[in-house]
Amino acid sequence: MLKPLALLLVLAGSQCAPLGDLYLPDDDVEILTIENFKRYVENSTSAWLVEFYASWCGYCQRFAPPWKQFATEAAPWRDLVRVAVLECSDEINTPICRDFGIVKYPTVRYFHENSHFDGGDKGVIVPREFPVTVDAIKKNVIERFMTEMGEGRGVVYPNLLPYLHSDLEPFFDEEDDDIFYGFLVVEDSDSYLGGEVALDLHKTPNVTIRHALNNNTKLVKNLQIGKFPTLVIIDRNNNTQIVTENIEHKKELKATIADYLAKKGLKVCETTPEKKGHLSLDPHPDPKQRSRTLLRQKIKKMGDAVFQMDLETSLRYALLREVSTTKVIKGEQLAALRAFLNVIKKYFPFGYNSTSFINNLTNLTSSDEVQGVQVQVLVQQADDSGVFSTPQRFLGCQGSANRFRGYPCSLWRLFHYLTVNSVLLNVSNRKANPVEVLGAMHGYVKHFFSCSHCSEHFQKMAAERNLTSVSSLEESVLWLWEAHNVVNKRLKGDTTEDPEYPKEQFPTRLRCPECYGEDGTWRKKEVLKYLKRMYGRYSVRYVGSDTKVLFPGLDR
Repeated sequence: MLKPLALLLVLAGSQCAPLGDLYLPDDDVEILTIENFKRYVENSTSAWLVEFYASWCGYCQRFAPPWKQFATEAAPWRDLVRVAVLECSDEINTPICRDFGIVKYPTVRYFHENSHFDGGDKGVIVPREFPVTVDAIKKNVIERFMTEMGEGRGVVYPNLLPYLHSDLEPFFDEEDDDIFYGFLVVEDSDSYLGGEVALDLHKTPNVTIRHALNNNTKLVKNLQIGKFPTLVIIDRNNNTQIVTENIEHKKELKATIADYLAKKGLKVCETTPEKKGHLSLDPHPDPKQRSRTLLRQKIKKMGDAVFQMDLETSLRYALLREVSTTKVIKGEQLAALRAFLNVIKKYFPFGYNSTSFINNLTNLTSSDEVQGVQVQVLVQQADDSGVFSTPQRFLGCQGSANRFRGYPCSLWRLFHYLTVNSVLLNVSNRKANPVEVLGAMHGYVKHFFSCSHCSEHFQKMAAERNLTSVSSLEESVLWLWEAHNVVNKRLKGDTTEDPEYPKEQFPTRLRCPECYGEDGTWRKKEVLKYLKRMYGRYSVRYVGSDTKVLFPGLDR
C-alpha cells in the first residue's frame, strides 16, 4: 500500500517541472514558442521585440510588470513592431534559445522587419536597466528604432530622427505631397516624448510629427524657444503656432494635436491592431490542483527536509536548460563546467546505474570545446535509460505558484548537499581542496546561471565575503550557509518572495533551538551539526523516487 505522501504525489500527477505564469494570453504581449517563433518573426513585415525569460528568475519577475505595461502602451504600434515573450525555462523552447545565444535572462532582442534567420539575423540586444521602469524601456526601444533608421532600416516607422535644420523652411521638403500639417516637438536631449507621440499617431493622415532637441541651439534661438518641451505647429503656407502650455505629458500633447486637427476638419487615428493568434488558457479547472495543494502543505510541515526529487530535478534542469542552451562551450566556461561536473561526480547521490552517464559527460568536456546540444543528448539518453530515480518536478521546492521557488531553491539545496558531503566523504583526506565545491558553484553561477541579476549579486557577494580565503571543508559549509542567509535577508519582502514561504534566516529557532544563543546570536558549531544532519547522504528523503534505481536488490 502506498504511504500517504506517495499517494498524494501520484494524485498530484507526475508532470515535468511546471512552467511559469508570468505572461498569460490576456496580456498585451505576444506569446511565442518554438512552434510559432520563426513563422511569426522571420520575414515579418513588422519588427519584433522579444523578451527571452525564465519564469523562476527573480529579475524576470520584476521585469514582467513593466514589460506588460509597455506592451499595452505600445499597442498602437503593433503594425510597426510586435512586443513578445518566449520562455526559455520551457524545455521545448531550448533549441530556439540555444540557436539565438540566449544564456542570461531576461534578454530583450530586437528583430528588424524582414529578418532572415538563415542569413545570420539573430536580432540586436536592447539594453535594460535595473530597477526597470516603463519609461526606461520606452527610451531604450525608441533609441533602437532611431538607430535602425540611421542604418537604413526601420522603413516601417515614421521619421524618428531629430530635425537638424536651423529653421522651418525645409520642414516639408522630404514629406509627401499629401502631408499638410507638421508638428515639431522641441524637447530635452534625453526626452523621447516626440518620438512616442509620432509612433502613437503614425496612422493619422495628412500630418507628420517630428522632434528636435534643445541642443539644436540655432533652431531654438530662431524660434525664440525658452521652455521644453515646446510644440511648433506649421502648415504648408509656413503659418506657425508655438504652444508651450499643457504639453509636458503624452496625453496632453496628443490632445493638443487632436484639438488643432479638429479645427481643420481632421481626426487623429490611433487604432490598435489585433495580436497574433496563440493558444488560449484552458477554461476548465485542473482536477489535480487540490491534491497538489495538499501535497505542498504536507511537505511544508517537513521543514528543511532534502528530497532526492529536488536534487535530481535541479541537476537535470541545470544541464538541460542552462548548460545546453550555450551553443559552444569553451575557455573559462568549459573550465567551469569541468569543475561543476567533477563535484557532481564525487558527491551527487546517483544510483548504481549512473557511472557511464557521468563518465560520458566528463569525457565530453575533456576536449577543447563542447556543443551544448551534446550535453542535452547525453542527459536525455540518461533519462530514457533510467539513470534518474524521479520524474522532473519539484517537491520540497515547489512554490505556491509556478513562478516561485522551484529551480533556484533546488540549486541552493544541491550546493548545500555538495558542501556537506564533501566534508563527510573527505574525513581522512587532509589534502582535500576546501573551496572545491564553492569554486565549482561560483564558476557555474558566473558562466551558466541564467538569471543575470542573480548571478551578478552572487559574484559580488563572493568577492566581498572572500570565498577564495575559505580554509577548511567545514568552513565551506558555513560560508555557503551564511551566504544563503544574506540572500534571504536581501529578498525578504521582495515581490519575488513566495507569500506561503517567506524568506527567513535558517535554520529557524523552531527547527534548531540549539543553533541560537541566549542573545539570539548564532552558535555556529550547532549550525554545522544541523547542516550535516539535514544535508548528509543518509538524510535524503526518497518520496516519489524509484528506490530500485538507487538501491538495486533492495526489494528482493
